[in-house]
Amino acid sequence: MPSSANGQSPVSRKFAWLVGAMVTAGLLWTFGWFFFASRIEDQLPATLARIVGPGASADCAEAEVRGYPFRVGLFCETVSYANPAQRIVATSGAFRSAAQFYRPQHVVGEIDGPFMLDTSGLILRADWQLMQASVRAVSNGLDRGSIDARNTSVNIDGAGLTQRFALEADRVTAHARQNGPDLDVAIYGENLRNTLITGLGARSVTFEATLSDQSSLLQVPFAPLRGPFAGELHRVAIEFDETSTLDLAGPVQVSADGRLTANLELTVSNLEQLSELVASLNPESAQLISRFGPMISALDIRPGDDATTLPLTIRNNQVSLGIIPLGELPAF
Repeated sequence: MPSSANGQSPVSRKFAWLVGAMVTAGLLWTFGWFFFASRIEDQLPATLARIVGPGASADCAEAEVRGYPFRVGLFCETVSYANPAQRIVATSGAFRSAAQFYRPQHVVGEIDGPFMLDTSGLILRADWQLMQASVRAVSNGLDRGSIDARNTSVNIDGAGLTQRFALEADRVTAHARQNGPDLDVAIYGENLRNTLITGLGARSVTFEATLSDQSSLLQVPFAPLRGPFAGELHRVAIEFDETSTLDLAGPVQVSADGRLTANLELTVSNLEQLSELVASLNPESAQLISRFGPMISALDIRPGDDATTLPLTIRNNQVSLGIIPLGELPAF
């Protein structure tokens, strides 16, 4: 009788070949992953320099690429940015990112606080419980990106401010995307509280706008927004409670020196309740509200509905509500 020890069956040989092929593929994948990861780490300083452009610098401290075997992501102990010419310095806590190997253009990440920004003596400090980000990269930068932050606090202070400004929110989300040559921006906040006017908060805040010819803000090298530029405020809304809201919309222009010009429509629901709220928070405003109350109602450009829509005009930072001057805005 022939002995089975003299040879392997076809099934055994096929299984051995399969195991060998899997081991070889695994070794090649492992070699390729770690080679790719080492290239990312080696080229990171040059990549950051290309992203921020000349005159600025960025750093990812203790950079390390992780995610083997099926993901790849950059991890940093801290992240920093500096632009001496524009007097901007920014730092944040740890940064963690990940992308699937088969879909490297879609990157998700987490950023730890606090975030510190010092620009020309104005100091901003922001912190949060959790911040997650998602971006879709293209050859020249980002096609779109989103940020979702929970339990956020922001403090702004500086030599030019009469008092420190503090803001807290249960949740803040921000989105930006290229729309041809334009840039679409949307920011949403939930349950906001501030220190400027004690007791005045907002259930929600909405900011939706398009910046004309500003898609380059998402393109490499990234640069801060500077005038002159024009845009369209699709909706800027503050909801104080179920019946009291402020809505703002219209075209805006920002000059090279940061001065704002705009023709806006301000829509107020429950004007009487909002007037009472403002008067209760600032008794000095009560007489002004009482004096101009009938005139404000007469300025309604859309009579007949439940809300009051008023023309809000800004000329070189000078703000007026119809014929009523309201003051001057700081430069943008």
